Amino acid sequence: MDPKKKYQLFKQNENFCVCPWTNAQIYTNGDVKTCSVGRHLLGNVNDTDLKEILSKSDTLKRIRSNMLNDTPDANCVVCQHRTIDDNDFNYLKDHYNYKIVKEDVNYEDVGNFDLRFIDLHWSNICNLRCVMCHPEQSSLIAKDENFITTPVDQKNIKKIRKMIVEKQDQLKEIYLSGGEPFYIPYNFTLLEEIKNKEVPIRVNTNMHWQKNNRVFKALLKFQNVQLTMSVDALNEKFGYIRNGADWDTFKKNLEFIKTNTNFGIRVNTIFSVINAIDICNLIKYFYEQNIKDITINLCTTPSPIDAKNYPKNKKTKVIQDMLDLIKTLPPEDVNLIGNLKNCIDRIQLDNEQPYVDCLDNITRKHQENWRSVFKDLA
Repeated sequence: MDPKKKYQLFKQNENFCVCPWTNAQIYTNGDVKTCSVGRHLLGNVNDTDLKEILSKSDTLKRIRSNMLNDTPDANCVVCQHRTIDDNDFNYLKDHYNYKIVKEDVNYEDVGNFDLRFIDLHWSNICNLRCVMCHPEQSSLIAKDENFITTPVDQKNIKKIRKMIVEKQDQLKEIYLSGGEPFYIPYNFTLLEEIKNKEVPIRVNTNMHWQKNNRVFKALLKFQNVQLTMSVDALNEKFGYIRNGADWDTFKKNLEFIKTNTNFGIRVNTIFSVINAIDICNLIKYFYEQNIKDITINLCTTPSPIDAKNYPKNKKTKVIQDMLDLIKTLPPEDVNLIGNLKNCIDRIQLDNEQPYVDCLDNITRKHQENWRSVFKDLA
């Protein structure tokens, strides 16, 4: 496209993001969105072919048109008013824009889709029952709650795989999430079908897999793999929040990754009532492991364990701990520093809901009462 127009979009347009032209997220029930934070449904692959959704969706054309006109769109409220010049990849649009800024894509056509990224949350198969999770993303929670899920139909799985394989040489990233990606059989099949082992692969994982896991072994063949580890606290609290997880297993698998692979490693954690007092110790632990790519997301569901509902009389210590930690961080760690400031802003909000009944409910599968583990909340 015209270099001047491209410069305008990437450098001057506050609302522009490449995702509506280049990325698709497939959710566990087949829903399609622009990305994992996109608000509006574009269609469902069980009802409409993915290629048709991405080329004909009126919602998608509206989003693209608004971006071209530098107009905020309700689909994109999470990332609005962020630009690549911020040098703060805390928002998803920065992640995607940065990876493709040098590529030639026709953004001026509101009907154009040019696959460069794919975000596959295409199954809820999982081996854990995380406290902040829900049936749509955990098959074990779905089983516990007798929740009937509508999975992506097998014929549509094959169509999506075919589309990805056909475009493999131009892909900038395949993102595998879930569920737990290491236990989703479609992921193994897809990785085996991709012959271009230079395609970057990003994987969200709870790090509870065996070394002979076939998805893990398939990933070893790729040259650019990044594991994003989901972890919210250390030791006993880790296992309680990530119900079914074991801290020693996590550490052993982490050490195996560090010594036997060239995988990139990063940490993703969720700031909530149940780990507010522990977040700084978690960060310090991974810094000691020389893992400094850490993102902290804010828990909003279930709403009672939103960090703003942390005990009022104990908020000051959490805030001071984070302020003290920020002082020790290198100034170039802008993402983590920004995340910590977001946490401080969140916990300072007024308490709105009690968390006791919520924790009683969502931790009922544990033999040990949450009050004995999270003593700061008892």
